[in-house]
Amino acid sequence: MASLTISDKIYNQLSSAIISGELKPGQKLEEQDIADQYGASRTPIREAFRLLHTNGLVESKPHKGVAVIELDIDQLADMYEALAELEALCAGLSAERMTMVERKQLLRLHEQSKQAVESESVDEFANLNNQIHHAIHQGSRNITLLETISTLRKRLSLYRQPWLFEKRNRLEASFLEHEDLVEAISKSQKEMAFNAMKNHISNTSMGTLDYLMRQK
Repeated sequence: MASLTISDKIYNQLSSAIISGELKPGQKLEEQDIADQYGASRTPIREAFRLLHTNGLVESKPHKGVAVIELDIDQLADMYEALAELEALCAGLSAERMTMVERKQLLRLHEQSKQAVESESVDEFANLNNQIHHAIHQGSRNITLLETISTLRKRLSLYRQPWLFEKRNRLEASFLEHEDLVEAISKSQKEMAFNAMKNHISNTSMGTLDYLMRQK
């Protein structure tokens, strides 16, 4: 895996500051101030600004510079609603189509995530969470569905950062929701898997949207 560039690191920190509310909507981002803060030249700062703009976190206006945008909660809600339906469909298909080996691998990932919850290791849980969802996506055997979900999850990736598990108090709750989901898939219960995944994504999205709205 390639190491992060200076601009990537600055982008990651600025995006987290925007999503957490540390940087407020409308707040101007001064290029030189940020360069001084990170001990960097202006070139990686400009690249970080470009990435922030591409991901819809800042806006640039002539003679006014770069400023933090107002997060579009309604658009986020729309995307989460679509994701919940698509991931639920994926889980239902996986309950029908996963091989026995794949089901055992899914169960093993879930068991590993229990250790992460007990040790309160947010980064480890977030990593295993991604692996669990990826395994379920693959188990659906539907490439179109996989590609559509992948696109949506990439657009929502800024709002799925590991530290948000703590902010939303979602660590243990997410594990318990996975428990219902993994059990349903293991038992080939299509409807229960569909409902478990939809409930899981809906709870995740409500927690995130509630957190973001409280930062306003």
